[in-house]
Amino acid sequence: MSISIYAFYNNKGGVGKTTLCSNAATLYAEKNPKTQVLVIDMCPQANISQFLLGGGKKGYQINQRLQSSATRKNIVGFIDWLLKGNSNFRKPNTSYQVPVYRYNPNISENLYLIAGDSFLESLSLALNYAVINPANIKAWSEYMTAIRRLCEYEYNSETYKDMVVFIDCNPSFSMYTQMALVSSDKIVVPMMADFSSLEGIKSLFMLLFGKYPSAALKQYADGIITFNNQVEHFQLKLPLIYEFVFNNYTIKDGVATAFDSIRTELIDFCYEQFNKFPSLFAPCQHTPTSSKEWENYYFSGIKDFHTSGKVSSSLGIPMSMLPKESKYIMPDGSVVRLPISNYSQALEEIELFVDKIH
Repeated sequence: MSISIYAFYNNKGGVGKTTLCSNAATLYAEKNPKTQVLVIDMCPQANISQFLLGGGKKGYQINQRLQSSATRKNIVGFIDWLLKGNSNFRKPNTSYQVPVYRYNPNISENLYLIAGDSFLESLSLALNYAVINPANIKAWSEYMTAIRRLCEYEYNSETYKDMVVFIDCNPSFSMYTQMALVSSDKIVVPMMADFSSLEGIKSLFMLLFGKYPSAALKQYADGIITFNNQVEHFQLKLPLIYEFVFNNYTIKDGVATAFDSIRTELIDFCYEQFNKFPSLFAPCQHTPTSSKEWENYYFSGIKDFHTSGKVSSSLGIPMSMLPKESKYIMPDGSVVRLPISNYSQALEEIELFVDKIH
């Protein structure tokens, strides 16, 4: 049994994380029909669920039906079941995944979804209490590894040779985000070429890995309960940094110059962290000996989708499938013409990114 779990996470919101995750998962499923692909929506906005279930209002309405079903067949249903005394489970009492193609014919039959739910954030307080249960000293560890055990349960080994999981994480470092990260093998960090993204990456190294920017801050953190202290106490594994992705960049004059300037600063910072803490990064086939070689391993870029991205999300059609038509009818009846030349570079770059996933 082979299960690989990728968390798409950045402490900063608005970096195109959900768009990247959805297009990566759908294309990966298309290219690997013998692999069970599972998308887990760990964001209360449930945008990736809305896209996969048909896009726009259609996807929203289908997800609302999943939320209102008796078993609540989604991520909230699973966490609610955990909170009712089942954190040490081996097998849940039901499956929480749905085969997406039943709702959206544009999606490959091997792609499944554990849908998101707007009530997820409302469970944060209950999770905060549950993980510090004095009657169960293993509670924190059990909750942090629950998503991985759920993936193992949902894996159909009779039909598929392996499973690859894509988790769309919420930017907040809430308890359910921590659960997703600890259960993952590798982390993909989407970013924009701006200084807010740099701060988000600094927060990632601090919050997730306990790598503080100063000795004084580290000394302060050592005296209180932190996420990283808990990970070390319970001897749990953290995901390795797999890829940084510059998302939604543009190549217009002027903008490109500013992009390159900030991009260089971001790459330099990440390369510095690699040199300081190489064990935090997924190993390469060959150890990079220069900044440029390191960048080729750990960085990708996805060009801005522009109009094609709006069409894709509104209709629930993955970017990789858009070239099948040159015009699309939007939900309001308007017709959008979509020449492939407008988004061909974005498609090529998604292909390159997905080819790195294994």
